[in-house]
Amino acid sequence: MLKYLTVLILSSVSVSIALSDPSPAEKHYRDATAFHTVGEFERAISEYKKAIALDPDSPIFYNRLGIAYSELKQYDMALDAYWKALELSPTVAEPHYNIGMVYLKKGTLQRAAEAFKRAIAIDAEWEDAYAGLGEVYLKQGSFERAARTYKKAIRLNQKSIGAILGLGKVYVKQGRLDEAIPAIEKVIAIQVDNTEAHYQLAQIYIKRGEKEKAAATMALFKVFRQTDPLLEEAEIWVKRHPDDARGYNNLGIVYLARHRFKDAVANYKHAISLSPDLATAHYNLGHAYHKHGEIILAIEAYRKALAIDTKLAIAHNNIAVCYAELKVDLNKALSHARTAVRLAPTEANYWDTLSGICTVLGLESEARLAREKQERYSQEK
Repeated sequence: MLKYLTVLILSSVSVSIALSDPSPAEKHYRDATAFHTVGEFERAISEYKKAIALDPDSPIFYNRLGIAYSELKQYDMALDAYWKALELSPTVAEPHYNIGMVYLKKGTLQRAAEAFKRAIAIDAEWEDAYAGLGEVYLKQGSFERAARTYKKAIRLNQKSIGAILGLGKVYVKQGRLDEAIPAIEKVIAIQVDNTEAHYQLAQIYIKRGEKEKAAATMALFKVFRQTDPLLEEAEIWVKRHPDDARGYNNLGIVYLARHRFKDAVANYKHAISLSPDLATAHYNLGHAYHKHGEIILAIEAYRKALAIDTKLAIAHNNIAVCYAELKVDLNKALSHARTAVRLAPTEANYWDTLSGICTVLGLESEARLAREKQERYSQEK
């Protein structure tokens, strides 16, 4: 069997961030927002406080301060900031919603419900507030009210992931599994790597006794759960370092692992635009195309990687597999396969590739030797 390797090549990165000196209230607020965006919440809080010291009557500053505290799970401090925002602007819905989210996370469900209802009273078209209220009802075991509230959110926004998933969970609680499945599948159609949706779907398949579907879905869930923190770190990295090609290359790797093909390709291409000589990005782009069945594009990307780094054994192996899959240029496939095993003589998969190509070309002696090498190095691993 010919194999292209799924190894993706990470690039090393180093941290550096440069921000301009702070000045008046708005400048502090802009700096705070910049820190907030890249996950530097403690530094954001410091800047929000400086902005507030210069302009203590801004509800926006207090609301954003509360969000930063919430990110750090400092919920009492967050509530203080939200209530201050409401003192300054009592008819704004967002602080009420944010208060509801804090109480929801703290498990204070009645207060969460009251806050979400206040947000809805101010802005009856805000689907997030309905989704939050629906989650309160779900946690309280009030499934009919939860379903009605989630459906209201969905009517306002057909792509409200939280509401659609919540409705699916309600159906599961009610034993309405046939209705739960399409709801959760819709979430996955909107966001292919939604970790909780895959978990919920796997649990449904288990309850229905569909072992193969349960196993496949649970396997995806495990991949997403394991890469959730990597995704957050990689996305924050490129926000902090927008000119770092290696950061985009690494983000592409995480996206591809999470089945986000278009996002992976876009990030590899952006890495290449920033650093055209980054062979790893060209290789990873080829791998993405290869995995997606776009073989011609894969070959082109692998070739560019090899033009930069002729000793990239994995690219030689994978381009050989591409030619073999297309059943064209088999002499080129043979040449690349031979180069791969020469560069990495203990890699069993490369010998497997060479064996397959030699078999097709009728090179029986070389094929037999390659199979022996493949078996030997497979056993040594």
